[in-house]
Amino acid sequence: MPKKMILLILLFIMVFTSLSMILPIRNTSLVHAQNSYYNEPYRPQYHFSQEANWMNDPNGMVYYEGEYHLFYQYHPNSTHWGPMNWGHAVSRDLVHWEHLPIALKPDENGYVFSGSAVVDWNNTSGLGTDPQNPPLIAIFTHAKDKQVQSLAYSNDKGRTWEMYKGNPIMANTPSADWRDPKVFWYDGTKTWVMILAAGQKAMLYTSPNLKEWNYVSEFGKPNGAADGVWECPDLFALPVDGDSNRKKWVLTVSINNGAVAGGSGMQYFVGDFDGTKFTNDNPASSVLWADYGADFYAGVTWSDAPNNNDNRLWLGWMSNWQYANDTPTSTWRSAYSTVRKLELKTLPEGIRLVQKPVSQLEQLRKSVKSVYNQEILPGNKTLTDVSGDTLEIVAEFQVNSNTTADEFGFKVRKGEHEQTIVGYNRKKSSLFVDRSQSGSSNFNDQFAKVHAAPLTVQNQKVKMHIFVDRSSAEVFGNDGEKVITDQIFPDASSVGVELYAANGKVSLDSLQIYSLDKVWKKDPFQSNLANWAAASGSWVDTIDGKQGRGMEASNVMASDNGTDFTYQADIKLSESSTGTGGLVFHSNEDGSRGYVASLDAASNVVRLYNSSDHATIASYRTRIEPKKSYNMKVVTSGSTIKVYINEILVISTSDTAYKSGRFGLLVQNDTFLFQNVTFSSIPSTASRLETLPVRADSTPYLTRINSQGEITNPDFETGDLTGWTVVSGDIFSDRDVTADRNFWGGPFQFSGNYHLWGHKAGTDGRTGVLKSENFILSGNGMINFLIGGGNQIEKQYVALVRASDGVEIFKETGKDTESYRRIIWNASQYLGQEVYIKVVDNNTDGFGHLNIDDFRVKNF
Repeated sequence: MPKKMILLILLFIMVFTSLSMILPIRNTSLVHAQNSYYNEPYRPQYHFSQEANWMNDPNGMVYYEGEYHLFYQYHPNSTHWGPMNWGHAVSRDLVHWEHLPIALKPDENGYVFSGSAVVDWNNTSGLGTDPQNPPLIAIFTHAKDKQVQSLAYSNDKGRTWEMYKGNPIMANTPSADWRDPKVFWYDGTKTWVMILAAGQKAMLYTSPNLKEWNYVSEFGKPNGAADGVWECPDLFALPVDGDSNRKKWVLTVSINNGAVAGGSGMQYFVGDFDGTKFTNDNPASSVLWADYGADFYAGVTWSDAPNNNDNRLWLGWMSNWQYANDTPTSTWRSAYSTVRKLELKTLPEGIRLVQKPVSQLEQLRKSVKSVYNQEILPGNKTLTDVSGDTLEIVAEFQVNSNTTADEFGFKVRKGEHEQTIVGYNRKKSSLFVDRSQSGSSNFNDQFAKVHAAPLTVQNQKVKMHIFVDRSSAEVFGNDGEKVITDQIFPDASSVGVELYAANGKVSLDSLQIYSLDKVWKKDPFQSNLANWAAASGSWVDTIDGKQGRGMEASNVMASDNGTDFTYQADIKLSESSTGTGGLVFHSNEDGSRGYVASLDAASNVVRLYNSSDHATIASYRTRIEPKKSYNMKVVTSGSTIKVYINEILVISTSDTAYKSGRFGLLVQNDTFLFQNVTFSSIPSTASRLETLPVRADSTPYLTRINSQGEITNPDFETGDLTGWTVVSGDIFSDRDVTADRNFWGGPFQFSGNYHLWGHKAGTDGRTGVLKSENFILSGNGMINFLIGGGNQIEKQYVALVRASDGVEIFKETGKDTESYRRIIWNASQYLGQEVYIKVVDNNTDGFGHLNIDDFRVKNF
């Protein structure tokens, strides 16, 4: 090989090696994780479920400017029922949903229970601020000592909500159970109408403005089912058999206990409404069930939807109060049914509500198999090549004198020891779902049951439209004349499908089977680390980041390893945070042996510790506030470990227990959120990246509280900001520490050789905050120092701050002169307390800077 070529190759190798030492090994750009989002066991793939935590009743369903709003009862800090908020999501097609922040939170009036929302098109409430954009109004139950009705409103298309200052708008509670208002506009009287549940009845009210309501009538027992407390009523008009000139009113209500499948469920009534009173067309003893399964509850319709004059759209909570808190899901609990279109149809038994899945679901289809005109016998093998856990099955059977089978249908989510049967019993003339062997059911002894709905053969046909998801089966019989909705919890491996006939034959006219695509695809958790997996505790990805919850130390670990690196994340605390959350690094696979840099909200401490024995290596006391987000950054180089909070160096120390290992996150005794979790390998010259000095003795100046009552570098005699921390901004830097003795108008009159002149390195347009290390106030409690510069006490000042709560005990500013004057504070009443000096400069005009020097914090 020519010598020139060899030299070029060697040069290339040298350049490449050099670059590898100074460039990050991993690209720090954020990516959306894909491996876990909506992929836990039993997680629905095309039904709506919240990202995490607890959900029950759908609320506030309203359509406005192309968006279907879905609010829901939500407990953000548990997978069990608790303090209720309104979660929020929107969709343009009723299939794909965008999660939004919590809309309504508990306040001084109590928890936010169920309710409804409307578009106040004519601004009757007077709460709108833009004539071109009417306000959205939510009316709901506030629950505290009693249940009252309240109002919230939005003037930005439902993105943010404000509680009405006059809440509660209905405070005179007639009964202990008085909740779940559903509101609509009644054209006949040009008024708003409210229907809400009260024990075993529904009460009706009217209002001209959504704020002042008058009682007009009630409807309840002895109509309908004999047992159960009424909840979540709705009232709406529908054409009968599509005839817009012939309409009937439908009153729907959920009952808790006493439903057709046991526990909670839904019934409805058909009749007339004159603007104040509903009249039932059927005998009081007639019970009409909206769904014959165990898991359809609290269904309410969308207000202001485009085709509300012709049909209604609704969905329900797929659960049952018998076992809702105990179902075997992990990081979330509960889901909703598919969205259904409601119509009234004349059947032999009378006018009845029929339900059909919305056609928008068809966009998810991928054809799997079609079968036509086949005789089905016992032992049929037609579908041995079909499997799946997200399926749509559309079947039509011919049932006539040639039919001999006692029952027929499908076995779905079939495995070695489990199956869910969706069938038709010819002798009983009933459609049924048998979940007695459907999978996990030991959480409640009433779960493993058969649920049946009466269904007569129509024109020698029985039609089944079945939707199977990872934890549910929905069955629409004869074009929605009867519906059964049931949860199921099969093993993930149980994906078989069988077409069956028992004790005879039946003719299958047509069958189409589709797999349905997953609607939850883009993981909102952003990280450049890969293959996150929970080692302990409960972890789930949400729009706010990866949520971790655990009472014991709970870790989620990535598969990446690192030695020298920068590792950081944005960490958000819960609203009442009293636990710990932080970054795991140089760790083993489950986080039990390695380092943890943590925010300890209970103790107000940033702590670096060894996870194997929980021994503290270094710590820094600072206020850690609930609901706030903190950026935590860990930088390691050899044995050196540095921890930053919001870009402030708070820990700098050395430890040799672990030299490399896995990355992870930790929570303990609380719920934390982690977002923008990234790492990048750094060169061995990492220390050059640091901008803040560390004391020469390697003692981390921000890790130690000075119990001797002094502060490091009180008079800037190091010629820089050693011992001081730039909290924010750019006005304070080493370049502002100067030996200049005179300004343009005369001498400064400072002490010693150096002082901090706020104007030295720039203009008055800069701002920022500087702080000393914390110290224990001692001596006689007298503090004195020199100050010069601007005179705007609200924008620029020196303060003595109590470390425990951030209270500014004393404040002082300049007198619009560069010359120094000495200030004396008598802080003797705070002796023994932990404090620090804070310098604030947010003034950008006039004397837009401060001069400081010679802080004497311990005197006798």
